[in-house]
Amino acid sequence: MEYFSTIAKWISDKSSQSYVSFAILIIVLIWGISGLPLHFSVIWYLMIDTSSAVVSILMLFIIQNSQNRHTIAIQLKLDEIIRATKGAHNEMMDIEKLTDEDLAKIQKKYGLLAEKTKDDLKKGKIDTHSPDIGGAVEIGSQLF
Repeated sequence: MEYFSTIAKWISDKSSQSYVSFAILIIVLIWGISGLPLHFSVIWYLMIDTSSAVVSILMLFIIQNSQNRHTIAIQLKLDEIIRATKGAHNEMMDIEKLTDEDLAKIQKKYGLLAEKTKDDLKKGKIDTHSPDIGGAVEIGSQLF
């Protein structure tokens, strides 16, 4: 598994370079021009069709692997910010494990806080403090 991740990272890094797009353009042009002597045969068409299908499927897995790695890294960075910030709710560090309904409850609390903050700004109050979210939301056995 580590071997695939290493290869996927390398391919992901290299495939995002501009010279790769240029190389693909050249390959497609060569393929198109080669159709003239081959009289645009079925075999000529299947060469690019099959090649592009295989490359597309492989790139799908490589891109998904790269996205998963980046998502985990971002989540860990956010968890560290939560952990290190005084007054932050440490329960939020594994919030992605909650159900959609539970997330909606918490989102509603933060939405209400945002609306209250907008009203406070109109009244000339500051919005750089860390107000309470207006009471905890009970989710399972935890309070958020």
